[in-house]
Amino acid sequence: MVEMLGAPRAISVARLDYNDLVIVGEQMDFGGGARRDTAVHESGHAVARVLSIGRVGITNENAIRWIEMDEGTPHCSVFELPLGMPGLKEFGEREGIREGIWPTVKDWHKLFSFMSIDPLEWVSVRLFEITAGAAAQAKFTGTPFDLIWYDAGCSDDRQKAVETCQRIGLNESEARGIFEERSKEARTVMDRADVWHAVLTLAERLPITGRMPGDNVVSIVQNALRAL
Repeated sequence: MVEMLGAPRAISVARLDYNDLVIVGEQMDFGGGARRDTAVHESGHAVARVLSIGRVGITNENAIRWIEMDEGTPHCSVFELPLGMPGLKEFGEREGIREGIWPTVKDWHKLFSFMSIDPLEWVSVRLFEITAGAAAQAKFTGTPFDLIWYDAGCSDDRQKAVETCQRIGLNESEARGIFEERSKEARTVMDRADVWHAVLTLAERLPITGRMPGDNVVSIVQNALRAL
């Protein structure tokens, strides 16, 4: 059981869908008057995701689906894995991995192998992206990272971090080590002038309510990163 990231809860994605496995779990739940904190938090997720393009199957096209800013449900929605890869569904069926049933750890390792993705690298990238929201918010508000990460507002991020580690069968020690490394990386990268400029630029451009499409998000972030 991976407990150091936060108390595990029911996994939000409870079935396998080769066509549309996405994360809609990096959500914050702030009270009134904190929209800027929320925008910076979601922008932190998005910028980290763009920085990860080229790794574990992430491309410009599939990096981000959207950023949702409606009150109560703000989140950065991304494709977790390229499960629409040609031949993957057929491979899964041959291996007894059926749509509608959440794969076992062994099954996930088979899928990772077919996709030519290193499971440990995938976890590393995911934890970097997941913790980058709290890292950005911590820098913006001048609050210690741990106070943001373990606040109730980050419960969905913590859940997603736990599920990420559990998916490939990491034990407590392994999960702790990768989490500490990647959360430190997320905090460090926010001190880069180009990255922080990208976070603030995107946060300022996000709508008060509604969604910003993923291709717009990626374009804004990449342009901001190149501006400095």
